[in-house]
Amino acid sequence: MSRAVYTEIECKSALNRVTGMPFHWSINPYRGCVHACHYCYARSTHSFFGLNAGSDFETRIFVKKNLPVVLRRERAKPTLGGELVSIGTATDPYQPGEGRYRLTRGVIEAMRDFRNPLSIVTKSTLVLRDGDLLAELAHYADVTVQFTVTTLDPVVWKAVEPGTPPPWQRFAVMRRLVDSGVRCGLFVAPILPGITDSVEMLESVINGAKEHGASHVWASPLRLSPMVKEHYFGFVDEHYPQLAARYDKAYPGASAPKAYQEGIERRVDSILARYGFAETRQRVLRKTDPDPSQRTYRNPVQQLTLTL
Repeated sequence: MSRAVYTEIECKSALNRVTGMPFHWSINPYRGCVHACHYCYARSTHSFFGLNAGSDFETRIFVKKNLPVVLRRERAKPTLGGELVSIGTATDPYQPGEGRYRLTRGVIEAMRDFRNPLSIVTKSTLVLRDGDLLAELAHYADVTVQFTVTTLDPVVWKAVEPGTPPPWQRFAVMRRLVDSGVRCGLFVAPILPGITDSVEMLESVINGAKEHGASHVWASPLRLSPMVKEHYFGFVDEHYPQLAARYDKAYPGASAPKAYQEGIERRVDSILARYGFAETRQRVLRKTDPDPSQRTYRNPVQQLTLTL
């Protein structure tokens, strides 16, 4: 993977208003992400800068250097009113550049000072660095760290999410945060047809969540918006050529066939119930609105047919 180039920019606003989600505001300290997850729906946002959704998204990272200052100014206004803020809804707020720029930590410090409810979405173990702030804020407001884990298979993980920390390390950090009093959840998202959707693979991830103290699990099937689809199909052609024709047929649009989505929902619900998440689970999300810019099986009997 090529070395990332970081470009510092100034943002005019820090908070983005969100509708139709469990949170009302989002913050993204960075544009682009060296985690290089091939399915990432935010890849298409790089087109706003005249850059591509492939290597440019993974190596041309924009850093909103004044974001914590702008956030404090915006949060001081009465319009926010203590509503839930989510960090990292587009790109990971704890990608490696955060170790240098510390923007996410600055955001958490502001949320702590305002005692504002906070949710974080990440695949990174770097979130443990800010465990002190998160535990402190948790005394005054709702705080949740949502870890995304799509697979525990080391071969699949390295192919699909080549720039991320190992998923078992993410679970280890989840446990340490939970033990410090920080609520944590699991995002099994997206579920990749023919790659991570077997009973075996889903169960291993959900079992990991149970063993490491997750309070809830949320799952969602793969969605492929324009530009993201072209990139992801290139990834499939290279790593899973036996699935290429099935993907071509199943994704004429952005979403997988309804029958497939319903089958995944039943599969996930069944596993969640076995691991005691039945009462807190969230249904598999079937997105019909536009995106805001989302190994071969060991046992073929467990496959869901990916057809129209």
